[in-house]
Amino acid sequence: MKKYLSLLVIMALTLSMAFTAASCGNKQEETSDDGQNPIMNYVGNYVCGRAAIFIEADGDEGAQATVTWSSSAAENSGWTMKGTFDEGSLTFSYKDAVRTDYVYGEDGEVASQTEVYNDGTGTMTFKEGDPVTLTWKDDKEDAARDMVFEFAGAAPANGGEEVGMENPWHEAAAAEEAAKGASLDSFSAAEGVEISLGEIKADKYRYMDGMAEAVVEFPAVEMTIRKGRADLAVDDMGISGDYSEYAHDWTQSVKGLEIHCFGNEEGRATRTIWQVDDTCWSIVVQGLGGDENYGLSADDLNSIINAMQ
Repeated sequence: MKKYLSLLVIMALTLSMAFTAASCGNKQEETSDDGQNPIMNYVGNYVCGRAAIFIEADGDEGAQATVTWSSSAAENSGWTMKGTFDEGSLTFSYKDAVRTDYVYGEDGEVASQTEVYNDGTGTMTFKEGDPVTLTWKDDKEDAARDMVFEFAGAAPANGGEEVGMENPWHEAAAAEEAAKGASLDSFSAAEGVEISLGEIKADKYRYMDGMAEAVVEFPAVEMTIRKGRADLAVDDMGISGDYSEYAHDWTQSVKGLEIHCFGNEEGRATRTIWQVDDTCWSIVVQGLGGDENYGLSADDLNSIINAMQ
């Protein structure tokens, strides 16, 4: 099944903090007494798009971090790690990191949680500036490639509670309600359009700050359509929340737009992303019968995107 690595909201990031650039303030550096743990000068919350990293001291010499990331409406993941901090290189090195996946029920409560691994390694490196920034090199999954996290305050996003607490997504009755809740000018899931799978009818609408989502279920395929602010996009994933790697990627033109497609079979797009000015869209399909290679045809994408734009 496709890895929908839906990284965790976490700690809900009080989530409005993770979604607004305004949340990235200036770090208040503490002066160190002799013998003080040097990581104390970098303790606090760092954010980038939907992701948050909370840094804190671990005893007199160590450091620890909690990584949280919001992605799909019903699945989130979080990481916890401990290690050492090198004051010379401003690098926090860790091992035995634990990643846990969370699944939420319709009421927003955690329905299940699964430990994915407990042997992660990597480093987090700080850079002085206004604000102070942090980059994360994750050896296990390269989850934060090319991302820069900015200091956003001294307190953890959710007041220090454990990860997996709050679902940042809110249910909506229709596309218009999802757009309004996300503070977007409009949103469409191309309802009523006929594609090879059948007629598009949204089963669920959801929204969070800056992003609206529709989930469409066909007999053997689930399709997720999103629209959101460009500052929430992550490299080749865009705003899709899909961190899977694919054998092929290509572009196609629809209504003069350059659409970027990814799939394990060339010409059949499992993840599709595009951007116009400061707004992004994504379409992700998932085979529900164990078909990891399912993708939408060029004709299907053309029909959907024409109806959405």
